[in-house]
Amino acid sequence: MINFFRKNLPEKCLALIVAIGCWIFVMNDQNPQIENTYTVPISIANAPEGYQISKDVETVKVRVRAPRSLFSNVDETNFKAYVDLNGVESGTHELQVQTVLPSGFELVSVGPTKVALNVDKIEQKQIPVRLNLSGIPGDGKVVASVDQSLQDITIEGPVSILNQVTAAVGYIGVNGNTDNFSVTVPLIAVNDKDKEIEGVRLLPKTVDVSIILARGLNTKIIDVKPTLMSDLSNDYILKSVRVEPEKIEVSGNIDIIGNMTYLATENISLAEMTQPTKKTVKLLIPDGVTASIQEVTVTVDIMKKDTDTTSHTVTKETDNTKN
Repeated sequence: MINFFRKNLPEKCLALIVAIGCWIFVMNDQNPQIENTYTVPISIANAPEGYQISKDVETVKVRVRAPRSLFSNVDETNFKAYVDLNGVESGTHELQVQTVLPSGFELVSVGPTKVALNVDKIEQKQIPVRLNLSGIPGDGKVVASVDQSLQDITIEGPVSILNQVTAAVGYIGVNGNTDNFSVTVPLIAVNDKDKEIEGVRLLPKTVDVSIILARGLNTKIIDVKPTLMSDLSNDYILKSVRVEPEKIEVSGNIDIIGNMTYLATENISLAEMTQPTKKTVKLLIPDGVTASIQEVTVTVDIMKKDTDTTSHTVTKETDNTKN
């Protein structure tokens, strides 16, 4: 038996090599290696809770190589592309795209190879509810009072967007109304220029409002007067105060509004101010008086005292006293 295997051994080895080569040739000819490209969505791995994740691209092109026969059983869903956020904190990051391929497939290329992501923490904050009335009631009536169920609401969203929101605004049309009415008003989030800000959630999204109309009320235009507290730090000087708008229209019984020359704002504290500051503040509207708006914008301009000038002045005054 041993002699059988040893007999003509070189010829047998050569025949085996030829046979294997022929098998490889046939297999490559019948089932060759080919390439194909798939568009694959990018998923997020290890996303931190309480954050909003946004990507600059949503898909990548994954090019793979494998025997022809393997491609008949796969499609885009069999290929995975993802970025790993493990250990990533708030901010903008550029992360490597990683892939998972079915067995038997070789990665040729992936594009893009990196993805820019913005990781933004989700928070909440309170904002005031402001109602804007438009139109003129019918039958000679005017809006006597506006009663809203909520003065403030909570909004939720990414910090970068949340910081832009200053108020929730609802719009009410009173044109042609002759009777008192109630309405549920949708609210939108706006910035300090009344431009709508998207990407935040309002909790709740509406406010219930009751509108009281009355006849025989008078209207007049009066000034708006900011009320500043005297708590500005001794290190700063108050340069100027501006209010927008400077005048507003009020309505009410002549006995009430006849002697009114201005409407004051709520107290504005200066204690924490270290730079020019713009604030939205409420008006102090007396009972029986209706104002065209409920809030105004007050800009307080302050300046840090010049320490050298102050010191020089004190020294000069001391020298004059000695003389």
